[in-house]
Amino acid sequence: MDFNVGVFSEKSSILIDGGDRFGVSAIHWDLQEELLWVGNQGGHVTSYYGSSLHKYTSFQVHASQEVRQMISFDAGLLIVTPNTLRCQQRRGVPLFTYSSSTCEDLQCLLQTGPTTVLLGGHQPLVVEFDLVTAKETTKFDVGEKGCAILRRHPRFICSGDASGCVSLRDPRTLREEHKFVAHTESLSDFDVHNNLIVTCGFSSRQGGVVSDRFLKIYDVRMLRALSPVPVVGEPFLLRFLPAFSSQLAVISAMGQLQVLDAAAPASSALQLFQVNNEGAMCMALEVSSSCQCLAVGDAGGYVHTFASNASALFNSFSRPTEFADPVESLPVSIAMDDTTTPLTSIPFPLEHNSPLLSDWPEQFTRRRFRKVPPIDHAILSNMRMVGTIGYAPSPADHRPNQVAYSAEKRTQRGQKHSGTDSTHSKEDTECYQVWKRYRHIEMRYTKGGLDENELARYNSTPLCGLDNTLPYSYANSLLQVLYFIPELRHCLLEHSCNREFCLACELSFLFHMLDVGRNQDPTSTPVTVQPSNFLRAFRTLPEASAMGLLMAENHPEIKIKSTLPRLAQSWARFILQQLSSETLPQSKITKESTTITSNLVEFNGEGTENSIKPERDVSPSEDGLSPVSPISKLFGVEQEQISRCTKCGSENSKTSPVLLSSLTLQDVEDEHSFEHVLEKSFDVASVTPAWCEVCQKYQATQQRRRCLTLPPVLALSCANDTYKGFRFWSDQLQCFLDPELFDGSDLTEGASVQSGQGKPCRYGLECTRPNCKFGHGGQPLRHSASFTGISSNHWVPSQLRFKVQPEGGLVCLKPDQNQEGFLSYSLVAAVCWIDESKLDAKHHGKWHLVSTIQIPPGYLSSETSPEENNSSNWYVFNDFAVNPINPDEAISFFPDWKLPCLLFYSKNETTNCSILTDRPLSNPITADVFKEDKSLAQKSECLQRISFLPLATDEMPGNGDLVAMDAEFVTLNQEEAELRSDGKSTTVRPSQMSVARVTVIRGQGNMEGLPFIDDYIATQDQVVDYLTKFSGIQPGDLDVASSSKHLTTLKSTYLKLRFLVDNGVTFVGHGLKNDFRVINLLVPSNQVIDTVHLFHLPHQRMISLRFLAWHFLNLKIQSVTHDSVEDARTALRLYRRYQELKAKGDEFFNESLQELYNVGRRLQWMVPGMDEE
Repeated sequence: MDFNVGVFSEKSSILIDGGDRFGVSAIHWDLQEELLWVGNQGGHVTSYYGSSLHKYTSFQVHASQEVRQMISFDAGLLIVTPNTLRCQQRRGVPLFTYSSSTCEDLQCLLQTGPTTVLLGGHQPLVVEFDLVTAKETTKFDVGEKGCAILRRHPRFICSGDASGCVSLRDPRTLREEHKFVAHTESLSDFDVHNNLIVTCGFSSRQGGVVSDRFLKIYDVRMLRALSPVPVVGEPFLLRFLPAFSSQLAVISAMGQLQVLDAAAPASSALQLFQVNNEGAMCMALEVSSSCQCLAVGDAGGYVHTFASNASALFNSFSRPTEFADPVESLPVSIAMDDTTTPLTSIPFPLEHNSPLLSDWPEQFTRRRFRKVPPIDHAILSNMRMVGTIGYAPSPADHRPNQVAYSAEKRTQRGQKHSGTDSTHSKEDTECYQVWKRYRHIEMRYTKGGLDENELARYNSTPLCGLDNTLPYSYANSLLQVLYFIPELRHCLLEHSCNREFCLACELSFLFHMLDVGRNQDPTSTPVTVQPSNFLRAFRTLPEASAMGLLMAENHPEIKIKSTLPRLAQSWARFILQQLSSETLPQSKITKESTTITSNLVEFNGEGTENSIKPERDVSPSEDGLSPVSPISKLFGVEQEQISRCTKCGSENSKTSPVLLSSLTLQDVEDEHSFEHVLEKSFDVASVTPAWCEVCQKYQATQQRRRCLTLPPVLALSCANDTYKGFRFWSDQLQCFLDPELFDGSDLTEGASVQSGQGKPCRYGLECTRPNCKFGHGGQPLRHSASFTGISSNHWVPSQLRFKVQPEGGLVCLKPDQNQEGFLSYSLVAAVCWIDESKLDAKHHGKWHLVSTIQIPPGYLSSETSPEENNSSNWYVFNDFAVNPINPDEAISFFPDWKLPCLLFYSKNETTNCSILTDRPLSNPITADVFKEDKSLAQKSECLQRISFLPLATDEMPGNGDLVAMDAEFVTLNQEEAELRSDGKSTTVRPSQMSVARVTVIRGQGNMEGLPFIDDYIATQDQVVDYLTKFSGIQPGDLDVASSSKHLTTLKSTYLKLRFLVDNGVTFVGHGLKNDFRVINLLVPSNQVIDTVHLFHLPHQRMISLRFLAWHFLNLKIQSVTHDSVEDARTALRLYRRYQELKAKGDEFFNESLQELYNVGRRLQWMVPGMDEE
């Protein structure tokens, strides 16, 4: 609309459907498409498309009642009649019709959210209605006068009643906040824009009711009336023009349309139009969202449109409107050279006698039948004739009642490998399926952080999952395996040292959190632990970077198929060697750390060493002592390596422990048993160029490596990190898979295998019916106790029996051998590589790791439900998702989507004894952690600025003692979010925080309120945002060279907090859940008192510490920045205030809470005298 010219032009006047009998009662400009909706008094709705107003749809919504209001939303149109709410698609298809006893006399409709609307009318109740469920959600009592008109304001819901009053209501509760009388008799119409409310209506004068010739204007921000605005005619309807701040269109009942400026009526030019209504009363007025079109409906059944230009648009950005497919017309003629038009487009008579141009000569139309394939010679040679019928046994390579077709490509699981990786061909995706519990899951985040209800869907067990949003979270599956090895867990929980970045210490802290998490209340939400401190120490080690282990999930090489298995096997080899080095006595640590990198890789997947050096490697046993590292005793396979020069015959040997043994894979074309591969892997012979001390040059050397002793836990690398290794595993597994499982059917108990099942099951892969006769498109995703959907033939055995020969090497038990002298090992864990790349396009290049673990005795309590505590104790750990599985499923591997990377076998003597109960754990964290409290800051003045008093020996807090705590943080990485199609933002990866300051104060005694810990945490990571306004941390406070604070390491402060937790100390604070999460410390819920939950009503907002301190303590805190000492003291005082209120009774406490929320809503949760500034 060109308001610079100030002229409207009448575009058209259209008689709507049914307009000869009923007048127009409602008009609505569609907010999503170029449509104008018109409803009449007979319950009929008609829509018109575009500026030319071509009829689009027309339908009846009610037999007799008038249409009172319409609004459009994404899915269609909402129509209100006096007793019903109708939802209709724009194409005219009805979605639902709703009516109830609360819909007595509906008048108005207001959309409050994407799926919620308010229904009001001449009735005391306003109903909140959910469009998704088509049900009433809430009912609000607004008084007997009801709501005749509803309008939306950013702060209020504005409602007008028939008595001439306008009320400003709370959007959440619809409680009346403000009210003013606009007209003394009745309200005709009003509209809201920004902070202005303009009304028109009727007043009482000289004993009669007359129309007010003035528009009443109210300022919502100041809550006062402005000067009324006079108009030319008697105002009956009005609408703001949304593209302009204060201009509005006003129309009288007789059709006088005036455009004026409500803010400056005297300075605006007169713009007056007369609607061609031929004396009919104007009943409806609407303005399009683009402000280029106006529409007026009259009682004569006509709708009149005004536009600013010939090509006016209804919306600035409209989506395309869906039209019916046009009927294709027959071509008039077809050219002789036209090769695109099909001849079948010309209709042809069914009966004809004349020859056709398409008739072929008879010699080219003779019938030819497919030749019968020759009968197999094996069948003919064994055939027995009975009369004219021959009988022969079915050959072994033929299935009954099936004929094999010769084709270049066979089915996916039965195909042979060619020169390319045929397991990823597009033709095979139809039968490709990854079981649901093995698929990669992304965490969902809400405003409050992780969605705990969402996490509970994926873990219904008492065991803890691990967060997968951190960098290098591919190690989660291996961390779970290490935790469930009882000997390793017992060893690390008793380990403690003074090194800042010690993986053994960090694993000890992580295992302690997993212990606390699984010992929580069984009815509470499952705990998901973040290994952030462990991964922080891991990325600081130079050995991890040298081995290429610091690879994030978005690294380009992670898209390569072989990268993830190689990463998992290298990480396992690195962590075992690192733990072995860190758990040695101090005298051996220095010596061992110099050779850790060279000893990490003993041999690759082919069984040959990566390099042979002239000088011998130093082994832990060269000094004449056996290895004393408990990790070497637990995982170390003692191997002897013999080198013999082929020229001079000189021979030397050395013995060294290998923590992770790698399988030596044979020729990929041959079929071998797992036991055969294992024997060859522990007795490897090869010829390699190496340095000869006698010849003093490189010579061809015969190398032989054989094992001498076996450890309690045998860790095996599957060596499928290369293409050849992947091919080997695929072929071996293919031979052991039951072919009946891969014909597209779902094997369940009591069901026979059928090659072609008919209709698909309505439950799909979620079906659990035992005798379902429908197709399921793959293996089942769930199983019951009688689950038989997995083959009983497994290439990887669950039990191994072997012994070490006197001369070295391994011999596995044969079926006819005596078991005497053979060691028995059981599979206890497997780290598996999962391939989701062929599910669909969005999973392309998606691979991840999961672990299947048999939980040892003692990890699951006796209170666990029978369903969770299954007899096999096998579970699959997929980051934070934990599910029980069948033992057969644990050792079932598939060549197309599930391959093992690491296998862990435990000696049965070790498995049967519970080391958890043999000897009680000794806690290595003692009160000495408070004694060695030295600042790392290099400035000398920091020694005089210590802001805390350390604990004395006689005041160490014990079980049940109170301390108050607060922590401040800085940001290392910003939050990653994506914008959805509906315009809302979704958190993909949260911001990574790092603890910067931790303060703990005394909670009782004579020195209550005095801090005994006030540590600033030094960090080597790059800080993106210091959050100074909220943390009080200044740039330089965490720098060792420039800080003047009491600067310590994270580990030093962590040990102090762990000591308090282990002693049973109770922590008081505000928002402690987030503090402990960033610190990476899991505290039992009975040791935490959080004031954010003490002063909280159910289903209401959380209240800030600042507002609680002002309301209950009359304190004004956090005036400039946050101070952790001040916040901790305030939280302690709030807890004391809570105890005082509780002592007066629960009723008094609840009244105090209700008063707190009432005051907060009135002040909009701002502290007077502080937030206003």
